Amino acid sequence: MRVSLILRAVATSWVAVVANASVGIFLTPYVLHRLGDEAFGVWVLIVNLVGYYGILDAGVRSAILRYVSRHKELNEQKKVNEVLASAFYYYLGACILVILATHLSVDPLSRFFSIHSQVLGEFKSLFLLAGLVQGVNLPLMVFASSLEAAGRFDQVYLTTVVCLALRVVGIIYVLHAGGGLFAVGATTILSQLLAYCVQVPLALRAHRGFTLHPKWVRAAVLLNMFRYGSISVGVGIAEKMRTYVYPILIAWILSPVAITVFALPMKILSFPGEGIGTMTEIMNPLSSELEARNNFAKLRELIQMSVQSAFLLLAPFAAFLFVFGGELLTLWVGPRYAIAYRLLVFLTLGVGVAATQCCVQSMLFGIDRHKQLLWYRLGEGISITVFGAAALEVMGLQGLAIVMAATLLLTSLVLVPRHLCKILDLPLRRYLLQGCVKPCLLVLPAAATFVASRFIFQVDSWPDLLAAALAGGFVYGLTLFFVWRNHSKPVFRALRVDVLQVLGRKIWLASESN
Repeated sequence: MRVSLILRAVATSWVAVVANASVGIFLTPYVLHRLGDEAFGVWVLIVNLVGYYGILDAGVRSAILRYVSRHKELNEQKKVNEVLASAFYYYLGACILVILATHLSVDPLSRFFSIHSQVLGEFKSLFLLAGLVQGVNLPLMVFASSLEAAGRFDQVYLTTVVCLALRVVGIIYVLHAGGGLFAVGATTILSQLLAYCVQVPLALRAHRGFTLHPKWVRAAVLLNMFRYGSISVGVGIAEKMRTYVYPILIAWILSPVAITVFALPMKILSFPGEGIGTMTEIMNPLSSELEARNNFAKLRELIQMSVQSAFLLLAPFAAFLFVFGGELLTLWVGPRYAIAYRLLVFLTLGVGVAATQCCVQSMLFGIDRHKQLLWYRLGEGISITVFGAAALEVMGLQGLAIVMAATLLLTSLVLVPRHLCKILDLPLRRYLLQGCVKPCLLVLPAAATFVASRFIFQVDSWPDLLAAALAGGFVYGLTLFFVWRNHSKPVFRALRVDVLQVLGRKIWLASESN
């Protein structure tokens, strides 16, 4: 895979993340106050319920990334077609099953969660539409996955950004016209479907010999994809327990209104989490190509720099949330939601750190060594479900946040990295020191700046909050530049971060060539 494609993928992933974050920051309070707490909570519940249909993916998407990238590297176009055609017709069957399951479950679910009569009709209509679109998205996923396997993540992200812009315009229009929960949800869902549709011709262009003719369907190929993806199924189920279980637990034990309070910090953390996750998605096909050449030295170098990059991005964001999280919530959605600050602190430790390890999971799938990952993810899901439910009964929302933080810290910093380190013959201590500890040390001057800013002036407006963020960001940038320029000196050698040296050298050479 060309270096230009990798850099383009990383750059466009952050374009998509910044766009999504901007939309979330500015649109969420607008939608929340127009719909109300209960309708907003019901929308979050629908999204999470429909998300469980992703289990029917059966790991086929990850198998497409693995095998298409591998066969493409080895110039085996016939095998590429066999993988894509077999996956497409499997997804077609899953699509029918999803639509049928949605129609059968809509009434029992509305009774189970005691949906209020004022939003019951919109809940049913929106849930049916969401299930229909989710089903249609499954066969279209073949095109999106094949595009990613070709390394064209830049096209995937750019189409996502364009459809996101259309979604924003649509939501503002329907709310201004007096639309409610169904109109907002339908606009969101259909814009996601549009993104998948746009990626179809792009995938056909990326794979010149692309065909879905039934003659290429191979039962043996599909079974092999299921074998590879069977672990992905378990991992996917466990991840959905971890990611999507909180609205169900909260609605069951507390109320749909309480979902909104918990969902706000989760929404904030979704921005860096999505950014780091999309940035490291390219690790899957890239690792597959390196494993095909048996280049484990490059794999060790790649995972170390990927983790460093993730922590370099997360650490300043986490420091800002620790200091100004309460002010951010107040300015974003209103003073009455500032009670979510404690939840934000705990969830940043758990969900934030877990996001930095997305590259580890991507590499494990890329090199086909992901079997053990099932037990770790299943343990996470069961722990959060069982202990989280108990903590909700005793301590409320804060108890659930503590359980999530403790569980994700254990798996993300110890169990899963240790598994990969054994495979790559990389000491866990070195992995943690180089990838996690050093980037966190580099954020200390910026964190001190945030604390000082909080005491120097009162942050009660968006300009004040932005000024504090820029001050800390400026100090952080100076710190990284200073360490990069002086890494050879003995006093700074201990703070050397390899990814800074690589990026700095690339930027320096590019500036000299210009």
